[in-house]
Amino acid sequence: MNNYLTKFLTAYDWNSFEEFMLSLFPSFKYQLQGMMLSISFLSGIVNYCLGIQPALAFAMFIAVIVEVRTGIKASRKLGKKFESFRFSRCVIKIAIWLVILYIIHAFEKEYESRTNLIQIAAFAFFNFIYVVVLTGFLIEYLTSILENVAVLQNKPKTQIIEAIQGGWTNLIDKIKPTKNEN
Repeated sequence: MNNYLTKFLTAYDWNSFEEFMLSLFPSFKYQLQGMMLSISFLSGIVNYCLGIQPALAFAMFIAVIVEVRTGIKASRKLGKKFESFRFSRCVIKIAIWLVILYIIHAFEKEYESRTNLIQIAAFAFFNFIYVVVLTGFLIEYLTSILENVAVLQNKPKTQIIEAIQGGWTNLIDKIKPTKNEN
């Protein structure tokens, strides 16, 4: 068996089992296993408590970072200096979003494995509301980012948003059935 494993590893250019393991777990090669385990543990907690999968949590984190960075740049452009008061507002907004997601997810989990029709409907309702709130988070942060981008482009803060609103209105107008005038 050991001979077969050695042949298998060398066929893929691993000279030893240790080299294979370090290729599989490169964080150990650089003594980053503490960081890897911490992030993995935090990811598990976030998923369990908030229902947010790691990829979505990362996307939300990126949205917050982009919003903060563009906000700082836009503030500088407007001559406003960075201060902890403004940053604390950002932290409060994030905390509120996370509390809302936690509450909805807690209700959703409460009805997750139920068989009663009412409880199944309750699970579906909270699952739907959860998706609505996550989408709301995305739209709110995207709106804020677009406001900041407009300022960075020396445009009025609302210009990009108003362009999107115009496109949305045009789309809805095209979808709406026209009234027959008889």
